Amino acid sequence: MRMPSSLAAWCTVLFFLFFGLSTFVSAIPMAIAGILALAAAVFTFIGR
Repeated sequence: MRMPSSLAAWCTVLFFLFFGLSTFVSAIPMAIAGILALAAAVFTFIGR
């Protein structure tokens, strides 16, 4: 498995990780997933 090379890919991976974990562990706030989703969109548009 290759590691992601862009910031947008990292934010996407972390979003799905936190979103998936939050369904099982309620201690993880959904705000983290929202911030990561917003960061993925911004970095995708910036192109980094």
